[in-house]
Amino acid sequence: MTSEVPPDAELRFITYHEIAEENSGDIYRVSRVQLKSHLIMLRGLNLGYAGHRVTFDDGHISNYDFALPLMEELGFRAIFFITTSWIGAENRLSEAQVRELLKMGHQIGSHSCTHAFLNECSDQKLHEELLTSRKRLEDVLGCSIRTISIPYGRWDRRVLRACMTAGYSKVFTSDPWLPASAREGVDVLGRLTIRNSVDVNQLRHFLTARGLVKARLQMPFKMKQALRACVGDRMYHRIWHVFANREETSRTPSYGVR
Repeated sequence: MTSEVPPDAELRFITYHEIAEENSGDIYRVSRVQLKSHLIMLRGLNLGYAGHRVTFDDGHISNYDFALPLMEELGFRAIFFITTSWIGAENRLSEAQVRELLKMGHQIGSHSCTHAFLNECSDQKLHEELLTSRKRLEDVLGCSIRTISIPYGRWDRRVLRACMTAGYSKVFTSDPWLPASAREGVDVLGRLTIRNSVDVNQLRHFLTARGLVKARLQMPFKMKQALRACVGDRMYHRIWHVFANREETSRTPSYGVR
């Protein structure tokens, strides 16, 4: 049955990180059952989510082991954003797996080289993060890479200009309410990051909310943005890490730079 959707519904991007076999205390590990329920609902919305509107960040092996079979079963194609210095590391996608994703009709984008705070990088380091990751993916895949998602969602005008200089044309952020727009020579697009607390009804509500309902949904994000502005990115990240119950080793290989 197709869900009722407002005629002016916005087509937003959503993103996942790790997929788990079972429920997890880590808020960014969505269970396989939960992901399947989300995909079935998205397909029912009939808004085009089966065609590269679902994204995955980091390049965790669970994207291949658990998410990919579900995508095939339900007819979805996604964008996988890969942190290139992690390719082939423990619990990360290999070069062969990244190539296979592309051959199966999925899109591949960069998630930087080392998953650094790009807005805190020097100009030289920023250029290296962006260019090295793009070149690595192009060498692995044999095709051009023009899309990137920003680690931690930390970006500013300088980061956007650097993305343009490094050869990207589309930049994905972690702002779920950001309307698609052209800035500093690139197209900037927002995404909703899915936590394991988001059930099917909540996700549908987010994707179809309008007016005052939408404004109420925006308030928590605005409050987090205000907190981050007050305490700074590093302190905010430490606070987030505690409340998110993130296991550092599950997200970052031992040689990675956060």
